[in-house]
Amino acid sequence: MLSSGPSHETRHDGAEWGSGWRRSSPRPWQPYLFPAAAFPTLAVDPAPLPLSPPLVGFSFSPAALPSGTNPEDALARLLSALQPDLVRLPVYWGTVAPTATTLDYAAVDLMIKTIKAHNAIKGSRHTEVVLVVGARNLVYPEVHLPGWLDTRDVHRLDTLLKTVSYHAYLESTFRRYASLSVLRAWQVENEPLDNARINQLTDGALPASMIGAEVDLLRSIDLVHQVVVTTFNSSHVTLDIREASALGWLYAHLPGAKPAGHPAEALTMGDTLGLDLYVVTKSTPLDVITASTRIAWKEETLDYWHAQAESHGRALWVTEMQATPWIGTTGFTVDDLVASALAYRGHGVSVYLLWGVENWLDSPESMQVGIESIGLLRG
Repeated sequence: MLSSGPSHETRHDGAEWGSGWRRSSPRPWQPYLFPAAAFPTLAVDPAPLPLSPPLVGFSFSPAALPSGTNPEDALARLLSALQPDLVRLPVYWGTVAPTATTLDYAAVDLMIKTIKAHNAIKGSRHTEVVLVVGARNLVYPEVHLPGWLDTRDVHRLDTLLKTVSYHAYLESTFRRYASLSVLRAWQVENEPLDNARINQLTDGALPASMIGAEVDLLRSIDLVHQVVVTTFNSSHVTLDIREASALGWLYAHLPGAKPAGHPAEALTMGDTLGLDLYVVTKSTPLDVITASTRIAWKEETLDYWHAQAESHGRALWVTEMQATPWIGTTGFTVDDLVASALAYRGHGVSVYLLWGVENWLDSPESMQVGIESIGLLRG
């Protein structure tokens, strides 16, 4: 992982955390203390393939690059090598709001300019962007606030966001890029319903009402592009099903692994449910459950949540697919990346976005395997 790698801490999934390969600060997830046999394969009918080939790409953040790296050069190298359909880019409040009353989009515009330059090269695959807007955004520490914001004695993120400045950042960003020619979709916040504890913030989760208000603001400006809301889910989809059942309250008090993430709520908030899938993290030790078993569990997750999303008229994306080792771990290998691509392709998924590709810039082997895996996901 890179210096500040993909957002997050020790991750979701009943034992993993939620949004990126980089979680380096602790999260209160349950450890994997159950045998693989505790979660038999579900009798889920295979989800139909999308009517059109899925789009495949990656997330990219300057915050995930080693200090001193030029973001535009790094992005251009990745675009040339990987030829993505989509790139997910963060629009950080702290980056575009140098003061409480000014906005400067120069850094974001340079990344977009780099993508447009790539598209102008003969033979290049046309690449579009997904813009992530909100204080909850890509790369650890998940919550990205301006340096001028006074966070002292504040213990809820939503309290900090009830300001004129934050609303201006949201509205200005939505208006600025709504007509962008390479815009494919918006993502409102990143895993917003899931907690992210940092500094003085004891609760980084945002209430559903606030997410709804942000989505409504976006739709009042842009009714053309789809809105993605992301989350992670439990280690095994059985835990998700238990939580949603009439006995969910009872399961919460029984010993063993607990549900994690908020996929049921997230899929109702936008046009698309974005699931973040990680199989090897600090909180998922390989001496308990193997990576191959976890990959199989995530495959079942896709079948189940595609059916749920489809029943609500929503699409399903894999917004973060682990493609590099979690920071501080070595358990996720290039073979695991290939195995993930083979397992996850199909299942009704419309978009796959790989997480951690910034690390591939210094690893020719990872880059080559990544190229092969993107080809597998495209089918």
